[in-house]
Amino acid sequence: MTIDFPEKGIVVIAGPSGAGKTTLIRIISGLESPTVGSVFIDGVEISRLGAYELAWFRRKKIGFKPQDPVLIPQLTILENVALPLLFNFVDRDKAIKSAKGLLEEVGLSDRINHKPTQLSGGEYERVSFAQTIIGSPPIVILDEPTAHLDFENSKRIANIIKKKQRETQSLYIVTTLEQSLIEDADMIINLMNGRLLKID
Repeated sequence: MTIDFPEKGIVVIAGPSGAGKTTLIRIISGLESPTVGSVFIDGVEISRLGAYELAWFRRKKIGFKPQDPVLIPQLTILENVALPLLFNFVDRDKAIKSAKGLLEEVGLSDRINHKPTQLSGGEYERVSFAQTIIGSPPIVILDEPTAHLDFENSKRIANIIKKKQRETQSLYIVTTLEQSLIEDADMIINLMNGRLLKID
């Protein structure tokens, strides 16, 4: 079966634990290769790209936040968030300014000089989220971005996702149980036991 994703909007991938949600988004993002079939993004079959080509493609096209993100412990959270822009040769001052703005949006403006080891679990998640969406990549893939957050911050992140998607007209692919994201999704892909149940 073929799944055609829209060019823009919010797509929620739903299903119980073990349904295959994380595997699917890792295949979509090029982090895993499909055992059967192919993945095309903008007409490019990413499953056939070499390691260097794939890394370059992902850097330009995709922001990906795994369920268990890893920040660089030697860097401040401000530097961690700015890193994707610096890798794409954005001027350092502009990268830092963008990172500060995003950290303010996720409620961490008072933590910009902290190191990752000084953060709580929820703060760590919000930093990783900010790092993923900085630079407004055309495709943003988020694995349970609100799972480890309290109610207030879960709503905050959900609202930022919806706001950024509208502003940038990008595609957000999200595995989540956050009800407001599910309600506002443009497309819902339901999985069960590694199989596609239905698309709403």
